[in-house]
Amino acid sequence: MERTVLVGVDGSAEALDAVVWAAREAERRHYRLSLVSAYVMPVAEAAFGWPPEAIREEAQGVVRTARERALETASGLEVVDSVIVDSPVSALLRQARDAAMVVVGLRGRGGFPGLRIGSVAYRVAAHAPVPTVVVTGTVPEEDTEVVVGVSGTRRSDHVLAEAFEAATLGGKRVRAVRAWSEPILPSAGMRPLLYEPEAVEAAQARELEEELRPWEERYPDVAVVRDVVEAPAVVALTEAGRTARLVVVGAHSSRGITRLALGRVAHGLLHNATRPVMVVPVR
Repeated sequence: MERTVLVGVDGSAEALDAVVWAAREAERRHYRLSLVSAYVMPVAEAAFGWPPEAIREEAQGVVRTARERALETASGLEVVDSVIVDSPVSALLRQARDAAMVVVGLRGRGGFPGLRIGSVAYRVAAHAPVPTVVVTGTVPEEDTEVVVGVSGTRRSDHVLAEAFEAATLGGKRVRAVRAWSEPILPSAGMRPLLYEPEAVEAAQARELEEELRPWEERYPDVAVVRDVVEAPAVVALTEAGRTARLVVVGAHSSRGITRLALGRVAHGLLHNATRPVMVVPVR
């Protein structure tokens, strides 16, 4: 099966930013680019509704514009497109089954003013079976480092695999972030017995080094920077990712409540990051 980067487009500026990022990434990986515009047909009784032909023509115009932007970014790219009558979330999740990656803009045209992230981006990132990149803030033109959050669990392998693969295609550097915090006790002023911040940080650093060792051996051309930070994970990753090409984090990949399926760290990062975020489903 041909490897595909799937992009949801709706005519918004954010969606076109996603197309630019996805086109560059597809060119790096030698994948094809698939553009999808989805819309829900209004019920016949809806007042002031557009005729079906006009709605479809609008959607076709959206994918034409997206195709033009993609080919301006990567002229030799193979680009396919489709217009689907379905909700954008359902259409993208269904198409994602045959894709290697999904890319969406932070918000679409239907978002409320002041809303940080749209429901389509949020729900796709939480439930897609493949990594989802939410293009937030600035789309970097330069090949800077890839930042990855390393949680210290076996689930990190999926996340590290995506981070190192992305880095080997551009930038050649991974910044691995391990965030930790002092345990919180119910009574104010109490500290856990034998709690020594220096010892905790040293232990975290050793665990991080052990976790990264097989990936450094597998990707010898990728430089690795280790950051062990006493801070909430969202804060540490947001700060580390301010100049990154990509920030990679894991999600729970569950069919449950969207926020719980996404996970606390991914949820917070999508609301705070200023660079594209890849959410990797882990189980």
